[in-house]
Amino acid sequence: MKNAVNQPHWLFQGAVILTIAGLLSKILSAVYRVPFQNIVGDTGFYIYQQVYPFLGIAIMLGTTGFPVMVSKLLSEHGDENRRIITRVSLVYITLLSLVLFLCLYIGAGRIASLMADSQLILLIQMSAFVFLFLPLTVMLRGVFQSDGLMLPTAISQLIEQLIRVGVLLVLSFYFVRHGYSLYETGAGAVFSSIAGSATSLILLFFLWLTYQKQSAKSMSVKQPTLRRKDVLKSLVLYTLTICVSGLLILWMQMIDAFHLYALLRSEGLSEAAAKAAKGVYDRGQPFLQLGTVFAISIGTSLVPFLSAAVRKGEHTALRQKIRTSIKTTSVLGIGSAVGLICILSPVNTMLFRNDLGTDALQIFCISIAFTSIAITQTALLQGLGHPVYPAVVVILSVLVKWVLTIGLVPLFGIHGAAWSTVCGFLAAAVLNAVYLKHKGWISLRELFPLKILLSAAFMAIILIGYQTLFSWVIPFEKRPFSVLESLTSVFIGGFAFLYSILKLEVFTDEEWRLIPLGEKILYFKQMRGNQNGR
Repeated sequence: MKNAVNQPHWLFQGAVILTIAGLLSKILSAVYRVPFQNIVGDTGFYIYQQVYPFLGIAIMLGTTGFPVMVSKLLSEHGDENRRIITRVSLVYITLLSLVLFLCLYIGAGRIASLMADSQLILLIQMSAFVFLFLPLTVMLRGVFQSDGLMLPTAISQLIEQLIRVGVLLVLSFYFVRHGYSLYETGAGAVFSSIAGSATSLILLFFLWLTYQKQSAKSMSVKQPTLRRKDVLKSLVLYTLTICVSGLLILWMQMIDAFHLYALLRSEGLSEAAAKAAKGVYDRGQPFLQLGTVFAISIGTSLVPFLSAAVRKGEHTALRQKIRTSIKTTSVLGIGSAVGLICILSPVNTMLFRNDLGTDALQIFCISIAFTSIAITQTALLQGLGHPVYPAVVVILSVLVKWVLTIGLVPLFGIHGAAWSTVCGFLAAAVLNAVYLKHKGWISLRELFPLKILLSAAFMAIILIGYQTLFSWVIPFEKRPFSVLESLTSVFIGGFAFLYSILKLEVFTDEEWRLIPLGEKILYFKQMRGNQNGR
């Protein structure tokens, strides 16, 4: 059976399948937080968000981090090295997973103490068990992907997320309805991740058995060209670069989990008030995830294209793809951030039943623009063969977030935490942009997208005017009216932004053709041009 990875058609299809699966999974990951918060309230939301970074790290390592690492090694070094790569990788990932499991399980008391909430111990210990499913899950996904079979990874990823979300919502509703404490409800929410991971592993195992029977693939008898030391060196390098870079958002959440509640308590807030304030602040996470989901998908699809273009020396096509990707991400990120800031008050009420913390969340939403740009830049640098620099940038930006959180939260509360998040992601975007500029891949015009900012300003003026009119016509602050205002604002703001983007010619006709759905927008633009020319 011919290895599918050597067929460009299958490689392209596989990348599309994984991108779609990742997109759907990330949308689910953002959306479920809304009904969950509605069930458990701000305090219950705070409890789950305190341990979510640990769960998020396990999810990321199991879906995109380690499988990409394993499949990359298997694809690059041929069948003769398959046995040594799989064995060394399995041992390495198993040991690393056990270390992470023990750090969380044994260190749960210490971690909870650093978070200033001893009632989190059980939840932290339960979250540790998710890491035990990583080794076999990662190896199966990595082997499938190295053979060009992306569907098993995509299916298992979606099923895992569906089980996680379904179990979380059902258990949370049951626990709250039957009088369990919010911490017990949080433990049920953590259990949903264990259930999702277990289901995914079982599904992958059965798919692997079926694949083995159909393919009858045997290990090569050729002498391996790699040594165990070489494989281990590559694994460590990938862990410190690809995996660290991919955890940017989670590292930022980790800083908040360890410091925000503790700092609020140290400044005199009561236990209940501090937990509720942290829960209100955490409402920003779904906005950030939804606002950056397309940037993450663009970044995921970029890496294989850029790597191939670098190998072939196609510098003109490479430069065009880089600039179009950054421009597209800037449009999506800046447009999403500005639009959401303008309509956040009714959206906050629509999703979370009240508009608590709207001003702090508006600050937080600025980070959507910088996060989208930084994530795409990281993918660009990895695809261009510079994996170490973006990993260093992630560490530096997290340090910025950490220092500013400690300095600003005592002065400004959750507003200070929001500003520290914005500055952390801004640092990542600026540092990556400087490096891309230094390497000659982008120009100063890409660093200061004036036309995009003007389009966002036009949209903001339209939205502010519409909301003023809406409040005058319907002067009621109830949830049904907030739903109506939010949905109509999204439509009006999106139309205004797209109109301005077209009018200012932010994208050339060639660039529109490179963007998903760009052909249809270009057709509409040309039709209007023909009508105006008559």
